[in-house]
This record gives sequence, structure tokens and C-alpha cells, in this order.
Amino acid sequence: MGDQVQVQKVEREEMLALSSQILRAIGTSPDDALSVADSLVQAQEAGHASHGVIRLIEYTSFVERGWVIPTGQPTIVSDRGAVALIDGQWGWGQIACKNAVELATQKALALGTATIAIRSCNHIGRLGEYVETLASRNLVSIMWCNADPAVAPFGGRTKVFGTNPFAAGIPTSNEDIIIDFATAGSAEGKLRIARANGQKVSEGLIITKDGKPTNDPEDFYSGGALLPFGGHKGYCMSLLIEILGGALSGNHPSMNAAYSRGNGAVLTVINPEFLVGLAEFSKDVDEAAQEIKKSPAANPESPVLLPGEVEQAQRVKNKDSIEISTAIWQSIQELAIKVTKP
Repeated sequence: MGDQVQVQKVEREEMLALSSQILRAIGTSPDDALSVADSLVQAQEAGHASHGVIRLIEYTSFVERGWVIPTGQPTIVSDRGAVALIDGQWGWGQIACKNAVELATQKALALGTATIAIRSCNHIGRLGEYVETLASRNLVSIMWCNADPAVAPFGGRTKVFGTNPFAAGIPTSNEDIIIDFATAGSAEGKLRIARANGQKVSEGLIITKDGKPTNDPEDFYSGGALLPFGGHKGYCMSLLIEILGGALSGNHPSMNAAYSRGNGAVLTVINPEFLVGLAEFSKDVDEAAQEIKKSPAANPESPVLLPGEVEQAQRVKNKDSIEISTAIWQSIQELAIKVTKP
């Protein structure tokens, strides 16, 4: 993005405690506050500030508007064999998704596969967290969700699709392969970070309300739109996630009249043991990963990486204390004072 941003390091426990304090102050139970806060801090540790503690500002406003019910608890509304539907009851999206991960694990271990859909679900955070958990249990997973309109269809200029992220986790005997990306050219949260830091964004990510290219994130929030990645190909993938995320969950596609807000999420988990067996699967995946890593780099200073390695490197970098924009950390501290005032 070009512009220099002032950053600082914050101890993990301090960041976690302040985040949890904010969530408790707006009506969340201590256990749920700690769980949601930990998800935000994990994202910050992994280098995804767009899904980190900056989200507390947005989350607080959601509670004020009545969009998030901080005491809401996910409930299973349909459970048949390997398939289940969870209603998030408009509570915290992270709590609903962690519930789905546990249910999917139980079913995949017993039945070989599971598909869990989640509706009435607020922002679920970084999808990579959930597929990482499943990969650590030697389970393959794919996950996606639709979202509030933010992205123009290919050739269009108005917000129709959500940023519609896709994630997948593939266990290996070393570092698991973790794929996680928005089907928009950029996650909306990255525009939020750029705006908070007074930065511009790369060309080709957003358009103004008149459909003109721009690199000013403020133009998005003034009626513009994000663009899908990869032109018509990203558009097709976003369409698939929007329609299936909304329609399979009952949260509805975001362009439909019945859609109100939030994420309609779908999680599918596969247990390799029920197919070729975990040992053979692991042998194949490990060999493939090694061959990919051995591929000669076009730039010797930038070796070929597997998805998930960048995040792992960021976690090592943030092991003792977590890097965060000074402006954003100050805004979180100010938020804590605001919500805890008598």
C-alpha cells in the first residue's frame, strides 16, 4: 500500500484481556468473550489484521444496533446422519462456528464425512482458524460463507455479492496446508485497515459509485464496490459461494429480498481414514508438498511456499508480542474506556 504505518508490539495477554473486557462490557458471557477475543487475537498473530482486534469497533456497533445478541447461543435445528443445520441465534459468529467444528468432528470421525450449515450468524471471522483446527485432527475440510453485499459482479458497478471467503485445510505430517481467501480482490477488512491508517490500496481492487477505478478506500464506503479477483473466474466462484452459502444455510443469498445480514456458512469435513486410509493419504500429501516446495523459484530470494506458511511465519514473528498499528491499538484502548464507563 506504500505509505509508512507506525506500529507497536503488544503483549498477547494484554491484547486478549482488553478485547475480552470490551466484549464482556457489551453483554457477552466471560467464556464467550474470551473465545471471541481469542479468535481475533489469533487472526492478529497470523498477520491478518483485517480480521483482528479492529473488528471490536464494528462488533460493538452491531450490538448497539441490535444486530448481535451477545447472549445468543447456537442451536441445532436439523440433525440427520452426516448433515446438520445450526442456527446461530444472531449471537457471535465465532461461537456458532466453533460449535459447528466440534459437531463436524464428531460426525466425520464416526461416519467418514459431515456437512454443517450455519444460518442467522454474525461475522464469523477468519475461516482459516476453523479449517486449521480440523486439519490438526487429521481431517480434510472446506468452508465458505456468503456475506453482506460489497462486491460488484463482473462487468457491474454496484454491490451485489459479499466478499465470500473460501477456505480449505489439508493435514500433513509437517505444517498443514491452509487455504483461506476472499473471492473479492481484497477482504473488506483490509480496506478498513487501510482507511484507519490513512493509506491507499492497490489499483484494480475497488471502483467508485460511478464504476471508475480508484485506490482510495474511502470511495468504497461512499457507495463504491470491491471487484472480484481474477475477473470472470473470481466472479463465478463468488457467485457459487453466495448462492450456496445463502441457500443451503437458509440465510439467503445477499441479493434476495429475504436476506437481512450476516454470514450463511457451509462446512464440509472428510475423514481420509474412510477412503484410502490416513497413512496412504498422508504419504501422498507429504510427497506432493515436498515436490511443490522443491520447485525452483523464479526469484531466488522468494522460495515457493505452501498456503499457510506465511501465517505460520507471522506467528513466529509475533510469538512474544503481537504487532499492531499504533492508530488501531489506540482506537481499541479508547473503545475500552468508552464501553466500560459507568
